[in-house]
Amino acid sequence: MGCRKLLFQEAGPSRASADRPSPARQHMHDMSADVEEQIPPQTHKESMEHDLIPKVGMSFHSTAEAKEFFKTYAELAGFGVKLRNWKKFSRVMRCRCYGKGKYFKGDEALRVRNNTTKKTKCNAHLKFTRTYDSEGNEGDMFIEKADLFHNHLLLTHSKTQQMPSHKSKDPELYGIIDELQAAGVSTQSIKNVLRNMHGGPELVPITARDIENRKAANVRAEHADDINKLIEFFKECEAHNLQFRWEPKLDSEGVIHSLFWSHASMQGDYADFGDAMSFDTTHKTNVYEKPLALFVGSNHHLQNSLFGCALLGDETAETFEWVFKAFKKCMGGNKTRCILTDQDQAMAVAIEKEFPGVVHKICRWHLVNKHMPQLINLFGMYANKNFKEKFNSVLNHPLTPKEFEAAWQELLDEFELDKDSTLESLHNQRELFIPAYFKDVYCGRMASTQRSESSNFVMKNCYVDKHTALHRFAKKTLDFVHSRKMKESQETYQGTSKRLTKSKWPFEIQVSRIYTRKVFADFEKKMFDCTAFDIEDDPMEGGNCYLVTHTNRSSKISWGQHQFKVRANKENGDFHCECREWQHTGLFCVHLLRAFIRIQLKQIPGEYILRRYTKYAQQELAFERNDRQLIGADGITQMKRMKGLQALAMAAARSGSLSAAATIRTTEVLMKLDKDNKEVPPDIGPRASGGNKETPREEVHELSDSDEGSDENAMDQDSAEQQCRNVEQARAQSPVDVNEDRERVKGKRVLASGKEEYRGGDVCNVIGRTIRSNMTNEGDGGDHGVQVNAINDRIISRVPPPRAKTKGRIIPESEKQQVSLGAKGEKKGTRKCGKCGYCATHNARTCLQHHHNRERLEAMKNRTRGRTPGAQNKRNANQHDSVGEDQNIRPATRHKEVPTNLYFESESNDEQYDDSDTSE
Repeated sequence: MGCRKLLFQEAGPSRASADRPSPARQHMHDMSADVEEQIPPQTHKESMEHDLIPKVGMSFHSTAEAKEFFKTYAELAGFGVKLRNWKKFSRVMRCRCYGKGKYFKGDEALRVRNNTTKKTKCNAHLKFTRTYDSEGNEGDMFIEKADLFHNHLLLTHSKTQQMPSHKSKDPELYGIIDELQAAGVSTQSIKNVLRNMHGGPELVPITARDIENRKAANVRAEHADDINKLIEFFKECEAHNLQFRWEPKLDSEGVIHSLFWSHASMQGDYADFGDAMSFDTTHKTNVYEKPLALFVGSNHHLQNSLFGCALLGDETAETFEWVFKAFKKCMGGNKTRCILTDQDQAMAVAIEKEFPGVVHKICRWHLVNKHMPQLINLFGMYANKNFKEKFNSVLNHPLTPKEFEAAWQELLDEFELDKDSTLESLHNQRELFIPAYFKDVYCGRMASTQRSESSNFVMKNCYVDKHTALHRFAKKTLDFVHSRKMKESQETYQGTSKRLTKSKWPFEIQVSRIYTRKVFADFEKKMFDCTAFDIEDDPMEGGNCYLVTHTNRSSKISWGQHQFKVRANKENGDFHCECREWQHTGLFCVHLLRAFIRIQLKQIPGEYILRRYTKYAQQELAFERNDRQLIGADGITQMKRMKGLQALAMAAARSGSLSAAATIRTTEVLMKLDKDNKEVPPDIGPRASGGNKETPREEVHELSDSDEGSDENAMDQDSAEQQCRNVEQARAQSPVDVNEDRERVKGKRVLASGKEEYRGGDVCNVIGRTIRSNMTNEGDGGDHGVQVNAINDRIISRVPPPRAKTKGRIIPESEKQQVSLGAKGEKKGTRKCGKCGYCATHNARTCLQHHHNRERLEAMKNRTRGRTPGAQNKRNANQHDSVGEDQNIRPATRHKEVPTNLYFESESNDEQYDDSDTSE
């Protein structure tokens, strides 16, 4: 170590010489000193108001007043300020150029920023002294000393706004920025908003860097105490509506591993539209990299409807089983009839265990896309033989499993693909995605997980990202649900208008009054498409059976020539089609509609109209669907109140800004009014709600006087309850004449166009006011709310959960750089050295008890890496006898001569030398 220190002392200067700046730096310092000497003393302009210039003896009531006075003077004079020497009896405020800049004394390669210094040893300052009375009470502050001359140039007023001491600290302005950033507005868009607010870019008091720093500070503040904020938000949701449910899955230390929650509106939607749903996961939605799992279905407007949310710690079968149990308890045990997922084996195992008897359907797109590279090769090889068209036809057109097997074998024989591994794999999984195997299964118009994927896409691109904290994620999810509800309300409003039918068929007029706008649009399209089909009696079956065939049958494939067998009996209301679209989706196919026209059907029986597609699909439940209490005791919403108050406040602000006296008066009145309003207890919000109350159903459609004289078909119906009580009587009644019925129902609410019971077995419900206590089935015990909602948050650790390590995730660079050596698990340390026999951290090649190893390791200490200087290959490398001399001389001749060697003047090296001396 002594030799090493000696070499260092020979290579570099002493510590005393290292503290001296280099000649180049000394020259720059002399130049800057010359420039400073050439600048005459600077002070404020003579045109500045006399009251704004500091003078010795001026007094101020408080420190804040003195500080504000000096900042105002500095901004007008053209320099920045900083506070120094804040003692008990005196305060010193100085120019920001006070002090001396420090040069970087470390390795130049470690310099992060090429910073400059604004310190010029400026001595401009104000010294304030506080007075005290005889009893020791604080009095006013007065200026004891004032030095207003600077040794640097003063800037103009527009440039002083960029100084940190003069930038705007207005909390209202930063509040606006916080709201815009929380809404996902970009920095440039925020700058545009501020520019319009202040009247120009030169008047904006903050910069883009300040906006970015504010965003970073908000992100840090959000991530701090994340779990506690999440629990507080969930408690607030429970206060708004007691039907809110949430359940965490904790690890052995009480840290949140997975999380499930569902709002009251989600549970209400599941009670109405939970007959079929899709379940899918997505990634990069939160800072902890937990996969987002959404339970998604479709409502009566054919829009996405969210039933529940979950953040998973992993994607194992155990975690999926837990989230399915939490979902079932939350929904009261009501089972769906069909679940669509992607091809995940862990999901399949969990669904089979937690949802016995429920049809599990695999998304066709995911399964086929898995083999898409191989299929693309087959499409290219047999492009001239229309292999792609025939392949898709075999997947879609067969109506029964037998027909699919025959069509599949015909495809393999035609193209000689019996031994193709890709087609064999698809055939082995045919019962999971081929429509022919699900014709009798109700899937609610869902054939893939596209609804879940679209919801995931909207969440990731409009509400959350990979930096979102958990409590922010939960709030954004509620915003997403409310945005869907707004679209649903808009569609409901659009559906209140009277629908004009394209034909005068009575059954089309009937469903125009029952179906929602989107469902009826699909019905009308099928009514138009059914005109392209021919219908004839079935000679094999006899009466009430027909054969429906497309007029433009395809001759390329056998499935294009299929004749659909339809059974339509108008007397007993028996309707059935071979394609079984009604059993699969609950909507009519073109073949049945063609048969309705053939038999001239007047009224569609109620059991063939599913309630989930009607305007009256939403039932009245025992709990309130609203997630937030936004209606006051007077029945007026908070938004309507704010609109009226904002208009008055803006009018007062305009009139109050016309004069200084009016501004002072308006400010005092508004501050007093705000203080008085905070003492009034609110009647909107969780503290004002006195429990869940039933809200009356909104009127769906009102007949006005303008409807009188119309030739459309409308039926009289008093109420849904009366319809349920008089089901048999309603069945026996015949349709009423159009004009007579119009006179009787004038001014009444239209619920349906016929006195029929809308019942469809296990699929559809009766249209009526069905009051459901807790959405529980028999045998569930009705205690699901206690099981899910009775959560002791004290056992939940406030420690942030670890990042989830799910399959297929992208490993960050920080983890890639971590090198893990040895086998996994606990290190037992049982491996022994082959020379000494001890359980140590060396082996036979590095054991120092062997003299050959000691000699070899000692020789390796001074070994240099790489080829010797001047050597071209191993042959002439041996000809260089003076290798050591070249190594000591050439580095000094190759590089420029540096007067100050900066590599040996750091404090760490000096401390190392001192330690070496002590050890010696």
